[in-house]
Amino acid sequence: MRCHNNINYNNCKLTKHHIKPRSRGGGNGDNIVLIPLRIHEAWHTIFGNLTLQEVYQFIEIVFEGKGRKRKKKSWTAEELYKLQLKLQTETLIAEKRCRKRK
Repeated sequence: MRCHNNINYNNCKLTKHHIKPRSRGGGNGDNIVLIPLRIHEAWHTIFGNLTLQEVYQFIEIVFEGKGRKRKKKSWTAEELYKLQLKLQTETLIAEKRCRKRK
């Protein structure tokens, strides 16, 4: 099964989206939702390969200024990309810590 098998539903192309990216350990089955193709493309354009938890953190930082003394008025594409990498790295470190405790 491929990730981007398009399905037509009410004249809207639906595509399979992995809730947890396959490249980050997500599988198929319960990890897949069908969403409109244009939404899927927009999601990955904006959020790249972030998990839902990381997207939530991303939105809090970018749009609400969480963790900053004051809200940043504008972000460059490079800053947004670096923030995505930082959030992914923090998640990977936390996952490794959890695995070591088991």
